[in-house]
Amino acid sequence: MATSERRAAATLSAWIAHASERLGDAGSPSPRAEAERLAAHALGVGWSDLWPVMRDAVDTTALDTVLARRMDCEPLAYIVGSVVFYGLEIECGRGVLVPRPETETLVDVALELIADAIEPAVCDVGTGTGAVAVAIAARRPDARICATDTSTDALAWAGRNIARHGVGVEVVHGSMPHGGVDLLVSNPPYVADGTPLPPDVMAEPHEALFAGPCGDEMLVRLAADAERHRAVALEVGTPEQAETVERLLAQHGATGVRQDHTGRARVVWMRRRRAQ
Repeated sequence: MATSERRAAATLSAWIAHASERLGDAGSPSPRAEAERLAAHALGVGWSDLWPVMRDAVDTTALDTVLARRMDCEPLAYIVGSVVFYGLEIECGRGVLVPRPETETLVDVALELIADAIEPAVCDVGTGTGAVAVAIAARRPDARICATDTSTDALAWAGRNIARHGVGVEVVHGSMPHGGVDLLVSNPPYVADGTPLPPDVMAEPHEALFAGPCGDEMLVRLAADAERHRAVALEVGTPEQAETVERLLAQHGATGVRQDHTGRARVVWMRRRRAQ
């Protein structure tokens, strides 16, 4: 039987089972979900549209192509072109960090810190795709939000997502806000140099991942700048970083640490005391 005939004979269900097995053998924590998302992307349909055609014969050419890219350790979000973050479809690809579920905790804390503020000024430092800034803006359209990054690639992705969701966020090339704001929020790089990471994570920009021997260079810099702001919320990667950042922020106001959905310390926040 010719190759094209073998492809036509394959059902979508059979291909997904095959892809799931390969992805599982490669170490994917959720191989079936990945296989289904790859299939939906390759076929140009929504995830829910797969079920009515599971037993249909499909040409697997496009399916095999996206599977090969994933098996070559390309991030899934780069292949499909987006990821869902805080209920929003966020576009991403080469040159920018992939937004992760753990960072949704940062948005939760940020919204709480500005809950009683009218038209708060917010700065998202190291915005990447703009996911955090867009998520805050979508729920606080009255907020005056700027999103900064030193990467022009990242700012281009942020611009796409700001336009896609029609939110009012100003994009600024740079690393820090020029003045004080009601809330400084950031998911900075916080991985220690030399830390081994999965191959697909290593395909993401290293400047968005690594930050010195302890991984806390940017966190310390942001915490040191806290005196200019009414509130600060910073994502951290380790309990040691949480302790360091909380100690630094405690000089300027009331602090706290919020765990993410996995139970790990993820966000350290500070709110300036009213007496100051």
